[in-house]
Amino acid sequence: MARARAFALVELVVVVAIAGVLLALCLPAIDRNRKQASIRGDAARLRLIGQASAMYAEDFEDRLFTFSWRPDEVPVTPNTQLAAACAQLLGNSGQDDQRAALYQQLDLVTQMSDYRLIQPTITLTPQAHTPYFIYSHLVLAYHMGDGVPSEVFVSHADASRNYWIENTEEYLLDPHGSPYPSPTASPDFRNLWRWPFSSSFSLGPSHFSSDSAPPNTVARSVSHHWSWSMPTTSGVLARRMMTEVAHPSAKVMMYDDYDRYSGATHQYFALPGARTLVSFYDGHAQSVLTESANLGFDPNHPGSGAFPSYFYRPRKQWDPPGALDTLVPIYFDQTRDGLQGVDFPALWHRRPIPSE
Repeated sequence: MARARAFALVELVVVVAIAGVLLALCLPAIDRNRKQASIRGDAARLRLIGQASAMYAEDFEDRLFTFSWRPDEVPVTPNTQLAAACAQLLGNSGQDDQRAALYQQLDLVTQMSDYRLIQPTITLTPQAHTPYFIYSHLVLAYHMGDGVPSEVFVSHADASRNYWIENTEEYLLDPHGSPYPSPTASPDFRNLWRWPFSSSFSLGPSHFSSDSAPPNTVARSVSHHWSWSMPTTSGVLARRMMTEVAHPSAKVMMYDDYDRYSGATHQYFALPGARTLVSFYDGHAQSVLTESANLGFDPNHPGSGAFPSYFYRPRKQWDPPGALDTLVPIYFDQTRDGLQGVDFPALWHRRPIPSE
């Protein structure tokens, strides 16, 4: 009996060892399958956003979705203080247009959520903030009848925003003490509350700013990827039409500004070798190699992006450890002849772009 028990123990050890080897062999395949599933999920969400965008255009005289409040007008909202503040704006500059958008941003969040720390008061309006890039989806969510924060506008691999969706109240109570703190260093709550309601997917500036020649009518990055120069001319923001898109299947509408799947950690989408998820104005979405896109910056000088002209400047609260300031080329995060342009020549010539 002793010999039988010893033999059984040896067998058990062998079985466990074999199981461990098989598991080690399977783990990479499991990880790849998980990533593929997340990529497909992100693409599905972007396609849904594209469908909602088309419906929004049908309902609002062909307008591309973004903030719609105008200075010197009284918007329809139950938040009367914000409506009155918008009506008091003179509309003499692009800054007034942006201020109206900030009021609408706060208005939408308070209408679509119920967090006691966020109230529709002027004093809670964010400062030194450009809401168009990763908050315009609030307009679309409202049109869809969705609440916020909404997983529709968040990548499956975006750890911060997925945590905030499940723990919004915790974040609002202590934005810097959260396991996923705000990337904004400001101690002022009015500059911090917005982050759980942001989107993983950013709009290109031609979606909401002009393609015309004067530089004061075009949104563009300056210095680094967190800094934007916005139009100073009044009446040019948030007036783009779906029919202005000349090549819908080759013009990027939204993109994830991080490659969340190719490496062990996410990286900025414009770094060499990075891939990202993008959606196009015809409604399709896919994973693309960023550097396969056209270069471009100024609508009238699309070749200017051939030379690196802004910094990817990582923030320790947001970017991978060890990430360094790096000059990067300019792609669809700026513009390529505006809405008239072609971001991906491979699509323009009907050649498939490599995807995951």
